[in-house]
Amino acid sequence: MRGITAMRVGTGALAGLGVIAYVIGGGAAFVVLAVAGVAALGLVAWEAYEKLHHGDRAARFALEHGWEHLPRTAAYSMRFSGQPFDLGGSSVRQEDVLRGTYGGVRCATFTHVVEQQTDGQRSSAQVFQVTLAELPVRLPRLDIVPEHLGHHVAQALGGTDIEVESHAFNARWRVIARDLKYGHDVIDPRMIERLLAHDVQGRSLRIDGGAVLTWSPGREGVETLSRRLDVVTGIARRIPAHVIRRFEDQGAAMADPDAPLVGPAWATTPGVLNSRRYTGIGADEAQQWTPREPDADPEAPRA
Repeated sequence: MRGITAMRVGTGALAGLGVIAYVIGGGAAFVVLAVAGVAALGLVAWEAYEKLHHGDRAARFALEHGWEHLPRTAAYSMRFSGQPFDLGGSSVRQEDVLRGTYGGVRCATFTHVVEQQTDGQRSSAQVFQVTLAELPVRLPRLDIVPEHLGHHVAQALGGTDIEVESHAFNARWRVIARDLKYGHDVIDPRMIERLLAHDVQGRSLRIDGGAVLTWSPGREGVETLSRRLDVVTGIARRIPAHVIRRFEDQGAAMADPDAPLVGPAWATTPGVLNSRRYTGIGADEAQQWTPREPDADPEAPRA
């Protein structure tokens, strides 16, 4: 069962067989419980094996392709809205984060893990694979979901279902946005053409938080990463330039993490009490900044 840990499945199966064993009674009950215990442990072991090898493959991919690999972070937990980021949970994190450039676009993929806690005990986890392409500007949220899911998304988002002149598109997709004009601006003929391609079919897509992202239950390995990256970068490239410019003019441009730091040496030199995270204070004077010469001795005779 994708998206739910084997612990949850194994525990449920064990409980069900326990009831059967109680009804049967006698020696047969012991056999049933023993089989159930072995099965549950097997599922847990398989989940641990799959998680370990997923991380190993991610680390190897990063080494071979020059990408960055983070075993664990929470950097994306609060960045996006909607499923799977609105599931709550007592522990929310991202595992095996891969970040790099694909076709000139900065991208990332990670396993989003949401754990619940009941009566002080950590219970089941829900697991999703998220893949995203970064945008140069923060755009309003827009959901592009398979047609049969659109009604539920529209209810949750409080947005409007946008229809276009393409019957094939309307039959396959629902586009949900709060701003009708913005939605129609994004879903132009070039975007419609990309969304009718075979590799996008069945995927849930979202523009939100300065990124185009797609997600699915469970872990997806690096063997399918290029297909997922083709989808999110393809959508990112088809966002019309006039939409990007409009929101850049409104001050929604995203900071470029690769841009060189600007500031005096004490603010940009690694290890000088700053971790290379310049605050921007005094940036206007940064280019002209030079060390001051020491003041002359006030007791010295003047020329």
